[in-house]
Amino acid sequence: MGMIDPNEVMDLEAVAVSVWWLGNSGFAINAAGSVILIDPVIELQDDADPVTSEIRLPLLVPLPIRARNMDRADLVLVTHDHSDHAGHRTIPELAERTHALFVGTERTAFKLRQFGIPEARFRTARYGQPMRVGGTTVIPTVASHEEDIIHTQRGDCCGFLIKVAGVTIWHPGDTELLDEHLKIRDVDVIMLPIAQHTLDTEGAARLANATRARHIIPCHYGTFDSDLYWCTGDPAKLTPRIEDAARRYHILSIGDKLVIPAR
Repeated sequence: MGMIDPNEVMDLEAVAVSVWWLGNSGFAINAAGSVILIDPVIELQDDADPVTSEIRLPLLVPLPIRARNMDRADLVLVTHDHSDHAGHRTIPELAERTHALFVGTERTAFKLRQFGIPEARFRTARYGQPMRVGGTTVIPTVASHEEDIIHTQRGDCCGFLIKVAGVTIWHPGDTELLDEHLKIRDVDVIMLPIAQHTLDTEGAARLANATRARHIIPCHYGTFDSDLYWCTGDPAKLTPRIEDAARRYHILSIGDKLVIPAR
């Protein structure tokens, strides 16, 4: 586990593309100076309690960075409205401290309005419809996320295909494997949720091999001290199932980063 230097994440002069795992499904990206956050849940429930996340579960490791330490972000992409992806303390903190534009589905927009995010700071994600923000193009991708407790249908959740600094990054979101996913190509970095209610081991391996992504990062596991089904997953199970895993597959610790040269 590594602590993330906020100045490195927010470096305007960065020339490479750096991807940090924030824990669970969260990532921070600095793409040649553009700062993008995906599903950040990086605040505590109570500042006096350094162990308990804002979603009221104990953390296995300390938060690698706090939202309150971020004073610059260009985009905050939220795949869906569940609390472990749309943090009720993180989102308002980022809105107050940064100029970021928030992107998510209509259902996510409803939750962000409850957090006090004004309409002018939000764009609605629609499958396959690109949006451009500065030098970044974001294409929402289809997702379907069903749980025993909370049901999120197509249209309520999404993934994000991000094209920036000559690099293509794809976070499919919390989703089962869909036929549309297997047709996506030319991906440099893919984040794979491996908890059993998402892609799980089989779906994650199939998607990694179908896309032929140059770099693969597992996520949605190993963050909260809980045996709930959506908190657990074993990234090592994917290793023998991913083609050329020694070169392509990166099991990061929370707070660690992958660096890719910008094109």
